Amino acid sequence: MRIKITIIFLLFGLTFIPVDSSFAAFSAEVTNDKVIFSFPETATFSARLAADAAIASVVLEYGNEQKNCGEVIAKAFPQFTPAKNTNVEWIWDMRQSGSLPPGASLWWRWRYTDDTGREYLSETQTATWLDNTHKWQTITSDFLRLHWYDGDQAFAKDLLNAGQVGLEFNKSQSGLIPDSPIDIYIYGNQQDMKDAILFEPAWEGGATYLQYDIVIIGISPSNAVWGRGAMVHELTHVLVHHLTFSCLGRIPLWIDEGLAVYSQAEFDASATFKDYLDQAISQNGILSLHSISGDFSAIPEKSRLSYGESYSIIKFLIDTYKQEKMTSLLTTLRDGIVIDNALTKVYGFDMDGLEDVWRDSVGAVRRVVSAQPTAQPTPTFVPTFVPVSGAPLAVTPTPYAIPTSTINGGQPALRGSPPIWLTLSLLGFCCLLMLIFGVFTLGFFVRSQNIKARKNDQAN
Repeated sequence: MRIKITIIFLLFGLTFIPVDSSFAAFSAEVTNDKVIFSFPETATFSARLAADAAIASVVLEYGNEQKNCGEVIAKAFPQFTPAKNTNVEWIWDMRQSGSLPPGASLWWRWRYTDDTGREYLSETQTATWLDNTHKWQTITSDFLRLHWYDGDQAFAKDLLNAGQVGLEFNKSQSGLIPDSPIDIYIYGNQQDMKDAILFEPAWEGGATYLQYDIVIIGISPSNAVWGRGAMVHELTHVLVHHLTFSCLGRIPLWIDEGLAVYSQAEFDASATFKDYLDQAISQNGILSLHSISGDFSAIPEKSRLSYGESYSIIKFLIDTYKQEKMTSLLTTLRDGIVIDNALTKVYGFDMDGLEDVWRDSVGAVRRVVSAQPTAQPTPTFVPTFVPVSGAPLAVTPTPYAIPTSTINGGQPALRGSPPIWLTLSLLGFCCLLMLIFGVFTLGFFVRSQNIKARKNDQAN
């Protein structure tokens, strides 16, 4: 259930440059060009470089394939011995940068210069970041590529079929369709999955790496029933990301998780959360829609209630207003419209209005509306990334108060005027400057006339 939005940026001794950095370079003579993985900790790049003169500088350019708002090339500067032929090596330590998800595609190339200033560029190489401790097998179907090592072919086909059912359900009920292949890595148990990612603090059973179109889940052959629902849940996160990908912000979490739980309702996975929702309704313990727009609570009971509410609200919107409006809401959010304005545009009510009609539909007590001006959160869009594949940290909103209206007899606050002494002082200063300028101009004019008169007298 955990969504991973991971961006690997900076390592010690690294800089980043725009992708459009390549320029004319000679074809490099590179041999033994390879990368060796010590999964999940390090990737060691090495090669033997040759040039017409002693090699003076070496740069390793590398990166990984992912969906980002701006592409970058990572640059590393390995140590080497200057010579016409030299060996180079550089180690990418994931323990410092944070690990990539299993299945991520790496690329690299060598750019180096000799003493004469001639630059060489090697061909780009690629490799898949994946452990070799398991004997991975792969089956495919349309947009899905399922990789597994524990269990027979029937087990894998069963999970793949569940994924296909989930894709069809999302297409017909939520308007969500894939636009690129999705890789699913099935680990044989939770521990194997934890071992594949460094410093992972907690797991809910699966994780989705949105930029990479990669899903990893720990499913044993004996737990296939739960696995079918988990497959659909995580795939839905990817589909939502495909439709709503934007550099303008992220959609509210209640929409993302609500759609994911709604899609797995085919497997009755939502029943777990329904109990928490029913209890909250009976005890007047419903969480506000605003409070589940960001990261869910770390308290298990509140987290499960957040999932239950999100599912119920999404189901209410789709059942009442149909799939087309849900698709319209998602595309409106993708275009950078804030959630209240997007809901108003598509449905005719904002988040408070949605919460009111949804509470009525499930028999919950209505919201308590305060007569005082309400502090509203305005997000500070400064991304905070956990550099070790953890869940993204919540953005801390900056509260501000909505001013009370002054239309009905109230007087708006007046801006303070500057004191009279300051006004007179500035006026006097301006007059003095004008006087000095006038005297200077007059003196210049008189002097010019005197010079002209003397020249005339000398001529006569």
